[in-house]
Amino acid sequence: MRKKLFSFILLVSAFLAFFTFDHKNTAAASDKLNVVTTLDFYGETAKAVLGDHGIVTSLITSPNVDPHDFEATTKTAKIVSKADLVIYNGAGYDSWVKKLNGKKYLSVADVMKVKEGQNEHLWYDPTTMEKLADRLATEFGKMQPKNKAAFKKNATKYKKTLAKLTQTLDKIKQNSNNQKVAVSEPVFDYSLKKMGYKIANSHFAKATEEGSDPSYSDIKKLQNDIKGKKIAFFVQNTQSDSSVIKNIVELCKENNIPVIKVTETLPKNKTYVTWLQDEYQAVLDTQK
Repeated sequence: MRKKLFSFILLVSAFLAFFTFDHKNTAAASDKLNVVTTLDFYGETAKAVLGDHGIVTSLITSPNVDPHDFEATTKTAKIVSKADLVIYNGAGYDSWVKKLNGKKYLSVADVMKVKEGQNEHLWYDPTTMEKLADRLATEFGKMQPKNKAAFKKNATKYKKTLAKLTQTLDKIKQNSNNQKVAVSEPVFDYSLKKMGYKIANSHFAKATEEGSDPSYSDIKKLQNDIKGKKIAFFVQNTQSDSSVIKNIVELCKENNIPVIKVTETLPKNKTYVTWLQDEYQAVLDTQK
């Protein structure tokens, strides 16, 4: 009888211990913030600020996917609907995510005070990630007041990793001398302006971005600028395929005009910092 009673007590104790452990784990899991970003480099910033207090899911993680043309699935909609916060670029770049009925959205364009119709490639503005990190620390702090200090500390730590980019930009600006450069599209423009360069073919670049061929006069002017060596270099968005751009790149090579290759999405095996640093370094190398 005593053995049976002892066994029963052990069984009850084990059950209570398991229930308590499971309850604590469930509570701990539900206590974590669930954040979704449309673009992986914004996900990188969100993870840095969240630390161990949440999980981040990025919807676009392949460099081969055009964010403009991304088609959300039922699975995508479910991921967004469960998020405590959805971070997207805004300014018309990834507006499809607003149709997925997320609970709360944060537009990077709003953080940067950029409206639709203005240059949407906000991640190439070197101040964007710093401002986003600070804003996320504030937003996460509102959602989890007890971790407010941790979020601010994480944001400060993350911003220090961006210092290398600022240093490279400063080096470039010392010798840019307000020279003119040409671009295939206005993807890299924010960085170029911070470097102290002037865009010589904005009308040409806008036409390319909109998917139409630049006018004959725009093409002719750019060709003359290249032949006359009136531009310091040409910036090519390698993810855009155009016979006009291919011919311009060939003309640059023939006339010893450097071609800086950039991408619109994060390359594989790169972080936000290493991605931009490589492209900035390519610009710096043209000054040697």
